[in-house]
Amino acid sequence: MELIIRRPKSPEEFRIIMDIMKDAWGMADYTEAVPAHFLRSIDDNGGLVLIAYDRDTPVGFTLGILARSDSRLYLYSHMTGVVSKYKYKGVGFKLKLAQRQWAIEQGLDLVKWTFDPLQGLNAYFNFNKLGVVCNTYYRNFYGEIRDGINRGLITDRFKVDWWIKSKRVELKVKGLLKPPSFNEVRNLGEVANVTEEIAGGVRKISEIKLDIDSEVVFVEIPGELSKVRDYSLDLANDWRLRTRQIFETYFAKGYYAIELISEKEDEIRRNFYVLWRRDLKDILNGKVPWIG
Repeated sequence: MELIIRRPKSPEEFRIIMDIMKDAWGMADYTEAVPAHFLRSIDDNGGLVLIAYDRDTPVGFTLGILARSDSRLYLYSHMTGVVSKYKYKGVGFKLKLAQRQWAIEQGLDLVKWTFDPLQGLNAYFNFNKLGVVCNTYYRNFYGEIRDGINRGLITDRFKVDWWIKSKRVELKVKGLLKPPSFNEVRNLGEVANVTEEIAGGVRKISEIKLDIDSEVVFVEIPGELSKVRDYSLDLANDWRLRTRQIFETYFAKGYYAIELISEKEDEIRRNFYVLWRRDLKDILNGKVPWIG
C-alpha cells in the first residue's frame, strides 16, 4: 500500500469523501453523509479535511472543525472513516497522526471527538493506539441514526480528549505504553457490572455496582456490539442504559476512562474499560495504575 494523505483539491474530491462515508458507515444512501459543499466550506474556513489514497484509490478521510470551550481553542474531529476493504490496515491511524500534526502546527494542544463507548474496536483504537482520555458522557447525542452501524441503537457517546502534545499521547502513538492483560490488573479494583453469557459470545448485564470506592474501576462492554444487536436489539439497548448509569456515576466521582483491555478466550472476545480516579496531570504524564 502506497498511502498518500492530503487536503482535497477539487469539488470532485469532496464528493468522493461522501462516497467513502457511505461505504464506511454502511449507509443506504447519502442522507446521513456530510454534504460535499459543506465539506468544502469547512476546509476553506479554518477547519481540516484530509483524504487518503492508496495510489489512485480513495480509501479514507478525516474531517475536523475549530471549536472553543471556555477560553481554549481546539480541533473537533467530527468524522474519520475508512472504506471497508481497507479497514484494519493502519489507514485510520495514519489519518489521525496527520490530523495531530496539522493541529500542532496550528498551535493547538487538544483534539476532541465523540464515539460510541460500546464499540470495542473503536475504543481500543482511541484509548490504546491514540491515547485519548474521557470523563464526559452524552445521552442519545445524535438521536436516531439510520446507517448500518447505528440503526436502532440509542446514540449515547463518549466525548474524548486527545491531548496531542502530552507524554501519554507520545508514548501511545509510538506503541510504548501498551495495555496490560486483565489478569495482571484485576486485583487493582472491582468490575462495576456483573455479566453472564446467554449465547455464543453474547452476554447480558445481570448486576451493576455504583458504590465502588477503589482507585480503579473496570467496566465490561460487549465483545462485539454488532453481535449483541443481531441477537437482540433490546439487549443491545439494555447494555446502553445500564452502562450509562455506570459511566455517569463514576465520571461524576472523578474517574477517567484511560484504557480498554480486549482479550479473546476460546475465540470469545471480552472487553473491559479501565477507569482511574487520578489527577489528569498524572495521567497525561504517562502514569498508569499498573506501573509503579
